Amino acid sequence: MTVHSATLSSQCLVAAAAVVLTTCTPLCAAQSRTPEEHRIVAPASTDPFVARRNANAQANAEYRAAKKVSKSERRASVKEADAQYKEEVGNARVNRKADRDAANKALKASELERTSAPPHVSH
Repeated sequence: MTVHSATLSSQCLVAAAAVVLTTCTPLCAAQSRTPEEHRIVAPASTDPFVARRNANAQANAEYRAAKKVSKSERRASVKEADAQYKEEVGNARVNRKADRDAANKALKASELERTSAPPHVSH
């Protein structure tokens, strides 16, 4: 047996063992339906690369969660500011129209007084 064939046969054995381990019996299927809190968790690996990977995954998950919360707060803040701006613009439009109407009434009243008053005669 050559080195290549030995490696190939060991890979086949590993693959066969993986298939046997991944096939699920009815008992195994019933056990996989247990709630999250009853699952058995493997102890933390002592491999520093695995620990680093797990720490990075946890940090990334926390970052994404914080980013999601921040984004939703920002959206709410922008929505509130937009509503306030629209209200102020609406009020300004109403006030401008009221000022314009008041100025027109005052102008018409002053023109009416000038036309109804007797003409001023100068000597």
